Amino acid sequence: MSNARNKTMRRVNVDVSGADYSVNESLENLLNAESTAAYGRPWHRQDRGLRLNRLRAFSEKLAEARGLKAAEQAALLQLLTRALDKKILNSKTNVIYNLEKEEITEIKPLIMHQNAQGEVLFQIMERRNAVTFRKRPSSSDTTAEVS
Repeated sequence: MSNARNKTMRRVNVDVSGADYSVNESLENLLNAESTAAYGRPWHRQDRGLRLNRLRAFSEKLAEARGLKAAEQAALLQLLTRALDKKILNSKTNVIYNLEKEEITEIKPLIMHQNAQGEVLFQIMERRNAVTFRKRPSSSDTTAEVS
């Protein structure tokens, strides 16, 4: 019997300092392609993280266009994040999202106010869908009309 079977074999050290194994190009290409495809989805099909990213970009764009202060932009982003958490901004009717540009064009329930000091205040109008019930005609009403 051979004693080599129970002995630990010493491995030969291979020098891998020349190769960079931390970069996997195919994986990186896959992730880049997936991230560009993710923003191309409709608004109601995006994940929460992607929506937050788009809301952040919208607040930055609005701040640049309207000349908002940093505090006003932060308040806007906080308001939009809270509205997203309350599921007000989940529907594609409330958020107009441009698929070609991959950006938010308009947020319908968002209202801007400017007070006497010149500060811009933002508000989300929450519209509750009320269910209305129609009064059904009674059976005596329908028989009277038929005869």
